[in-house]
Amino acid sequence: MRSLTLMLDGLFFPLGVASRVAIIAVVLAVIAAIAYYRRMLDRSGIAAALIIGFIVFFIGGISGFVVFLFFFLSSSVVTKACRGSGKGHPRTASQVVANGLPAALALLSYAAFSYPHGALVAFAAAVAEASADTWAGEIGQLSHKDPVSIVTFTRVPKGISGGVTVLGLSASVLSSLLIAILYIGTFGGSLSDAAIITSSGFLGALLDSFLGATIQVKYRDEDGALTEEATGDRVRGIPFIDNDAVNLISGLFSLSLGAALSLL
Repeated sequence: MRSLTLMLDGLFFPLGVASRVAIIAVVLAVIAAIAYYRRMLDRSGIAAALIIGFIVFFIGGISGFVVFLFFFLSSSVVTKACRGSGKGHPRTASQVVANGLPAALALLSYAAFSYPHGALVAFAAAVAEASADTWAGEIGQLSHKDPVSIVTFTRVPKGISGGVTVLGLSASVLSSLLIAILYIGTFGGSLSDAAIITSSGFLGALLDSFLGATIQVKYRDEDGALTEEATGDRVRGIPFIDNDAVNLISGLFSLSLGAALSLL
């Protein structure tokens, strides 16, 4: 039995290009206005989200857009819930690109090459990684204990990349699983697809923590505290590998892993 979104896609894709573009423009404009009003995105983030959202909607249809929109909305809700409605900063263009570009690239490959199933699984895997990393980082900070470095297994300050908690890891698995379930409910995938998406998303989030602990740049602020903000003296890591770069690398990893596993 076809899902509701696939049935809607059956009505959406036969429309002319101009009609589809108009529908997408209206939907994205409404979402962008809400996101800006709710301080989910700043102006640069809005611009980046509109571009990525257009690619996802135009190629992935309503099914792909629903999966991607769930990631965006659920991550925003989790962030607000964990930090409080008055805390945190709107996401910038670099953050949007780091989390959304791998998914967009997967759909571009879906349109360009001859193995659509693998590309769709890769798309969902990339979304699962972005969601898993966000949920792990935000929910993990609610842990009563400081996180443990994924490399040295020693305690590290909260908010510093490379640290993991049981609570954060559990949130990461749950988020990846929810994306996998949503993929089945929209694209109609199999249980093996769900397993690939869940594992690829979770492993990508683990890679994010590993890279955060090893190559991501860290600084020492005026008070001597370790920080990821480009203030003070660099103490370790590669200068141009910041949190956004790590997120992008991890998303590309999950994309590639999802595509490779779907070939087996």
